[in-house]
Amino acid sequence: MSRRRRPCMDDDKLCTAVAHVAFPDGNLFTFPDMKPHRDDDGDTAGYLAACGEWLLFADDEYDVLRLSSPLTGETMLLPGLVDGVRVRDEPVVVVNDLAQSGSAPRRWRDSEEMSVLKVVVCPGCSGVIAAIVGREHFAKVALCTPEGFAWSISAHDRWRWYDDMAFHDGRVYALTQDEDLLAFDVGYADAGEPVVTRVERVIARAVEDLDVETRMRYLVTSLTGALLMVRREMPDAGRTGGFGVFEADLAASRWVEVDRLDAGGEALFVGRLCSRAVRAPHGGADQIFFLDDADGLSFRTELQPRPPYQVAAYDMVRRTFSQLMRRHPIEDGSTPVTWLFRDDGDHPGGLPK
Repeated sequence: MSRRRRPCMDDDKLCTAVAHVAFPDGNLFTFPDMKPHRDDDGDTAGYLAACGEWLLFADDEYDVLRLSSPLTGETMLLPGLVDGVRVRDEPVVVVNDLAQSGSAPRRWRDSEEMSVLKVVVCPGCSGVIAAIVGREHFAKVALCTPEGFAWSISAHDRWRWYDDMAFHDGRVYALTQDEDLLAFDVGYADAGEPVVTRVERVIARAVEDLDVETRMRYLVTSLTGALLMVRREMPDAGRTGGFGVFEADLAASRWVEVDRLDAGGEALFVGRLCSRAVRAPHGGADQIFFLDDADGLSFRTELQPRPPYQVAAYDMVRRTFSQLMRRHPIEDGSTPVTWLFRDDGDHPGGLPK
């Protein structure tokens, strides 16, 4: 593992920004003032995923992945997806879900077909990193630590279509496109390698009950500790019609819709690559700040219109929208715009040590 950190070189206002907005062309802006962030650590263009303050990059020549923070200059090396994956055959306890059927594709390691769709760094614990690895409709949960330098994937867990993933209350949670919520227990092999030991479908949502216009969903841990699903209602790929926020009632195995955020003075920042609940900026309580981040998803085509914004807000109480940052002229390909947040160590969800 390679790490390096520098002190914040920017003025105090930028250092205490609520969030940052990163673009795949290398531009980085502070939020809420939307000023360019001075990046003294080089180019941030071409990231694959994001989590907290981290951007994930690929080095295909050496088959490694690199987590880098443009906010601090810190860097961590992770295994690549060609030779850095171990498919583990140990039994996995499966609760309230179907066991693995069929076999994994022989060429699943092909970098042209398989990639990191989501990465989450465990807050406040000893280096466990989880990822959704695969294709949009065909993916698995992978675990690693920088010290072990290998991704661990269970041969006995199913391939699924995941929308998001989060660490919460000592477990890894993943949300499927059908709004099923899966909980993954993490154990450790003899060499200290993190492995999936148990998979439980803690909330099951019937496919026929879903709104066909719903397009995107995000998992966020509230400041109160509740696990939230944010459902973004999109009549088409270029328009957002509204948001619904649902709390996971794990005891009753159901999603419960909420009208306001319980923490008081809380706001949600949601994005396909990175989401977080924060103390609301001035006037931002019960706001959902969101991005135009549908690039690369199967429901977006080149012929569909793009919204005029990169950053917008939705007021849960008034049910109104505000455009906060107009479209940034970039050729952004299939990697979406993302939020970044300076880690402060206060966010819940870490795994037991």
